[in-house]
Amino acid sequence: MKVNTAPASIENVELSIVSHDHQIPSGTEGIRLFLRNKKPFGRTVFSPERTVLYVHGATLPSEVVFDLPIDGTSWADDLARHGWDVWMVNIRGYGRSTWPRAMREPAGDNGPVATTEEAVADFSSAVDFILGHRRLPRIQVIGWSWGTVIAGRFAAAHPDRVQSLVLVTPLWANDNTIPVPSQPTGAWQEWTLAESRARSQTGVPAGEADRILPATTLKLFQRAVRESQPEAAGRVPERFRSPTGVMADGAWRGDMPYDASLITAPTLIIRGKWDELTPRSMSIGLFTRLTGAELRGLVEVPRASHFIPAETGRLRLFEETRAFLARR
Repeated sequence: MKVNTAPASIENVELSIVSHDHQIPSGTEGIRLFLRNKKPFGRTVFSPERTVLYVHGATLPSEVVFDLPIDGTSWADDLARHGWDVWMVNIRGYGRSTWPRAMREPAGDNGPVATTEEAVADFSSAVDFILGHRRLPRIQVIGWSWGTVIAGRFAAAHPDRVQSLVLVTPLWANDNTIPVPSQPTGAWQEWTLAESRARSQTGVPAGEADRILPATTLKLFQRAVRESQPEAAGRVPERFRSPTGVMADGAWRGDMPYDASLITAPTLIIRGKWDELTPRSMSIGLFTRLTGAELRGLVEVPRASHFIPAETGRLRLFEETRAFLARR
């Protein structure tokens, strides 16, 4: 167990953080899921209003984005220091969750790995574990990028288990404003660090990318990606591998990924103003269909892109997330 003793103030109380990593079973034999927990030191009483689970996007495991300690504090740290019991899960094929055999075989020998259906099943396993571990009926949920599809589909299918929902840079039905990726023919895809950065900052005006993602943060991010997948160093050139299941998702070809009207939990959508990877039309399209949500909101952060969790706009993201999850 690792203890982060750097304190922060909440209601004049100094909190430190305890971090604990788990490997939990999925619903598939031989597949185990990486689950990280960060909570205030000494916390023994838990509630749905202060317990949150985060799920990642299409290429990066949860800890690389949600637990990236920029200036000494990650998004997970920020929530934990403000009193939340914070969890993050990796879907199969990502980070320290089990890589299915197909991820280590030639890509063309198998179909897409970690489809949305499999991802939602893995996410459900994480929810089951947390609710059982903490003896709770419901949980708060945060999804980023593709993780918004996973979180949204879960919330629509299990409205009684979601206390509140935050969807950051959501993927919704493509209205032909962005290129449609081809249907994947293999189990995995490969990419470089430069490609990942360029894709995540699609839409940022010329000359602004380095301003909102400083070199020190970029180096920290690159190191975290390398630590999450050390075998990439053996590939020439250095290339990282991720499942293609997300590319098989119908949202990229205009299909609704789930019925948003079935979500009853209070739901907040947050997007970066410069995000053209999942453009404004997607957020608005999703927002208008949240007709069953008890409360719904949409926040657009200026000078931010799809990669807002790592950019200078992240503090606004943290504040908006905390304020929504803490509302009464």
